[in-house]
Amino acid sequence: MLQPSPNFIQHLTPYSDKIHEAGKAKENVHFLKLQRQQLKELREKILRERELIKEKIDELDEKIKTMKKKDQGEKKKSN
Repeated sequence: MLQPSPNFIQHLTPYSDKIHEAGKAKENVHFLKLQRQQLKELREKILRERELIKEKIDELDEKIKTMKKKDQGEKKKSN
């Protein structure tokens, strides 16, 4: 079996390193894009939940107001 000469291997090493670094960079970009997408989805979920909570609070406020009005009306009738 033929063995590559050490000179040939030394000549290829810088190219091999550049290819390796380029691959690592592409992998990092890929994972950063995934993280960005996950963060975007999480933000949207949190905003939806926040809006839902605001709506429920508003509903409860309306119920409280109607109960207070009803209670005040009953108090006026009994006086």
